[in-house]
Amino acid sequence: MLAELHRRFPRNLCMQSMGSFDSASVRPSYRRHSLMPANDVAQVHRYLDLGASLDVCKGPVDVLAADAVREILSYAPAKPVILAESGAVEPRHSGPFKLYRADKEGTLLHDILFAPFFAGAAGCGQIWHWDSYVDPNDLWWHFGRFADVVKGIDPARERFQPSMIEHERLRIYRLEGRSTTLLWCRDTKNDWRAELERGEKPETLSGVSIEAPSGHVRAYDPWTGKWSEAVRKGGRVQLPDFRRSVVLRAG
Repeated sequence: MLAELHRRFPRNLCMQSMGSFDSASVRPSYRRHSLMPANDVAQVHRYLDLGASLDVCKGPVDVLAADAVREILSYAPAKPVILAESGAVEPRHSGPFKLYRADKEGTLLHDILFAPFFAGAAGCGQIWHWDSYVDPNDLWWHFGRFADVVKGIDPARERFQPSMIEHERLRIYRLEGRSTTLLWCRDTKNDWRAELERGEKPETLSGVSIEAPSGHVRAYDPWTGKWSEAVRKGGRVQLPDFRRSVVLRAG
């Protein structure tokens, strides 16, 4: 079908898709699929699914989303990689996640949008359950917050290189580009089990500092939509008070 699609639509990118990457048994198929020459985009599906055989699918959403992107990138597909379908489901995709209704602030959506890009994907992650999650909880504003972070950036020109920075409290996703560095700092103690299952409110983190990237550094709070100047202290930068996550942009 890819050959036929290219014949009919010669000026469009053409892509075949597969089901959720939730077990080791699908790895060979995903590798073959990602490396197919006629497949112009290497895409992957990954859900929070307590019925999945891969343990990563049961943990923090930022981790499972980033892991899916890194897996596809490890095949060296020489094409854009996208988390093309994601969300949270009841075991083995038996229905939308029951805790969706508790996620009024959109913590799941936030991680699905941000984690893939900061792991090296060509764009934000794509949510599946718009009708049973995004729209009922009125979470459309999250897309604008991601757009604020990347406004004015040309990812293709930057040729971002993803990496992780060790920290005692945060998972720090780093994108090092030619003229811009982006860091997404995620509170490791805040995840879907803590906030949605146990009902624990996200902690406000104060006085947290990390190794400073070079250049002028600004901080963005994706939960309030506000930018602020980052405070440098020696070779470190102090993050503003935040809950769940904060973004640094340097350049």
